[in-house]
Amino acid sequence: MEKQPIAGQCIATNISANEVYIQKHYPNEIFIIDMSQIKHKNKYSKGLVIPENVKVAESRIPINPTQRAILRKELRQAEILAELGNSVYIIPEKHVYKVKPKDAVVNGELFEFRTVEGNAETFQWEFRKAKGKGADTNVYINILSDINKKEAWHRIWLVLRRHPEYTGKIVISFKNGEKILFWNTDSFRKKNPCRQATGAGGKG
Repeated sequence: MEKQPIAGQCIATNISANEVYIQKHYPNEIFIIDMSQIKHKNKYSKGLVIPENVKVAESRIPINPTQRAILRKELRQAEILAELGNSVYIIPEKHVYKVKPKDAVVNGELFEFRTVEGNAETFQWEFRKAKGKGADTNVYINILSDINKKEAWHRIWLVLRRHPEYTGKIVISFKNGEKILFWNTDSFRKKNPCRQATGAGGKG
């Protein structure tokens, strides 16, 4: 089975995996564990809290309300994963030629974070947009609406059936982290794709 970011892995190993990735790809970036470490404080960073086992690139510190709202959501997603023993670094919005930036590194792997507050159609659109960052993009979606597991599974399958090139891990949390499922794209390409997937790890 494909290795997944789940509770039970050694946090030291996960942190080490992140450090190796960061040293290779962002050697000149400063990552902080507390907002008090910010060199240039502003009103948009006030009140934001970095969870344990989470680091944030200093270049991601918000300078306007929109950036603050986005970072707040990403910090909550990072917290949900970190509570399961994962290491999460929120990375710079670095643009590389032909490579669209992702949001975070989880245990040494890139992830795109999304928060969905709308209906199942909105969920499908957000998942498709996240996968548009790259065929192998790992995606974590935090659902804050009443979308259930069966609906989430079906909407993901609708996207993947049209894109056989898509690979990667898929993490879905419901009710702000009360229930978390870890899937991968292979799970959606078995003989009976409409069946409801069984979650691996997480709460509930």
